[in-house]
Amino acid sequence: MSRVLSSCCRPSPTTPILTCRLRSDTSVLMSASAPPELIRRRRFMRFRFAKEISMKHYDAVIVGSGAAGSVMAFRLAERGLRVLVLEKGKREDPQSFVHNEMAMLPRLYKEGGVQTSVDHDLVIMQGCTVGGSTVINNAIWLRADLTRVLPDWKTRGADLSESRINQAYTDLESKLHVSPLPAGLANKGTDVFLRGSQALDISAHLLNNNRSECIGCGWCNYGCRYNRKASMLVTFIPWAESCGAELIDQVQDIRFGIQGDAVKSVDYTRHGHKETVTADRVVVCAGAIGSSELLLRNGITQRGNVGKHFHVLGGVMVTAEMQQPVNGYDGIGLTAMAEVGPESVIETFFSPPGAFSITLGGWFATHLERMRRYNYFAQAGVMVGTDPRGTISLDRKGRTKIDLSFNKNDLARLRRAVEAVAKIFFAAGAVSVLPATYRFVELTHPGDLALLDEWIRHPDDLLLGSAHPQGGNVMHEDPKKGVVDTTFRVHGWDNLYLVDASVFPSNIWANCQATVMALSHTASDYVVQ
Repeated sequence: MSRVLSSCCRPSPTTPILTCRLRSDTSVLMSASAPPELIRRRRFMRFRFAKEISMKHYDAVIVGSGAAGSVMAFRLAERGLRVLVLEKGKREDPQSFVHNEMAMLPRLYKEGGVQTSVDHDLVIMQGCTVGGSTVINNAIWLRADLTRVLPDWKTRGADLSESRINQAYTDLESKLHVSPLPAGLANKGTDVFLRGSQALDISAHLLNNNRSECIGCGWCNYGCRYNRKASMLVTFIPWAESCGAELIDQVQDIRFGIQGDAVKSVDYTRHGHKETVTADRVVVCAGAIGSSELLLRNGITQRGNVGKHFHVLGGVMVTAEMQQPVNGYDGIGLTAMAEVGPESVIETFFSPPGAFSITLGGWFATHLERMRRYNYFAQAGVMVGTDPRGTISLDRKGRTKIDLSFNKNDLARLRRAVEAVAKIFFAAGAVSVLPATYRFVELTHPGDLALLDEWIRHPDDLLLGSAHPQGGNVMHEDPKKGVVDTTFRVHGWDNLYLVDASVFPSNIWANCQATVMALSHTASDYVVQ
């Protein structure tokens, strides 16, 4: 039976978040009502690396420290379990983050931000650092529409409790102080987007976010150096550590020691040194793509189901040129969404110059002239959910292959979504609308929208991207059809669990952070038993 710790290791849900300095020069978000003994523990807490760890046996080893792994670590540690978190990425000091895209991409992003599908038509952005993608996302908190998602999952063999997931959402929102994004911090392109939506009688609204006292610098996708974004790096990870959990970063080559139907040990390499720990439970939280990689490298295929049924919520950026300066760079980038129907997700967005230039249509001198008018543009992202038909596999050299292409149905939905957001921008007074295409596509009048069917026919006609990969180790009650059961246990294994976006049987049509955390919150109840 696990030990029960006092509530001193739990963040208070009722008080504002303040910033507290650790001796390691890393700041953590913590509650103003935290008891003095916990504040002292956090101030003088050291990062524990392999050479400092004397305990070699753990109640639970968790692979991955992102949205799923960090919540799992805290939930298990606060109940008294001895927890070790293994993370491939590096633990960064937020104060070392700089407003330089080229410097931060290789530090915080998987494959330096250029992870692509095998045909290179789709770029998939994921974090690779302690805290995972929560360090580089836009801190948007968007609950999935469970009345839509869960019935579909049930038909696919995954019957989950709506009430339990909603309870998890509520608890997490309290801990992270989720609140509506303040209008004063939104970039001015948001006003363009909302004005155009209102003119067309389209419902549009600001999103909820997990930030505290944000200054609106607009560099959310490159790590928050001011600790105003409640990423896992500065919330659930240090909270778990305050309850006794340990974390080792920069871990490579994780191998499971298997005995019968159980994982008895975990081997890993850090800075060239091999270490081995034993564990009563192993929880894989390496994210969509990463979890499939890990299982496949350990020979766990689950009747060929590992790496199957991969899908994404992805799409394309659409840029609008306005007559007057917008100064979209001044404020938070991702701020609002428009409700245009169930087949697409449309969100405002704006990014620093490097990323913006990649998504801005045009070539050579035309592109240069457009970039000189950087402050005249507003942007939005249009996304559609693909069907679960993609695969994650390893080639003969052990390299990861992501095989997923947008089909005709996906492209048709994208065209309709591009048309919808173009109408919004034209209604707001845009002089031109530029989808992110490799062709020279410039829409200067609503009448040009009819040409989209001709201009967008193939996936490589668009610059496609996704920050929301899902599936690959889908949940299904039948071990012949899925990887995990509805308690998040890998079928046929006594002590191996998996929880992250890779278990999604089908698309959730929303930013994944909130739902991944909610599922991990729910799964922890099964893991602790």
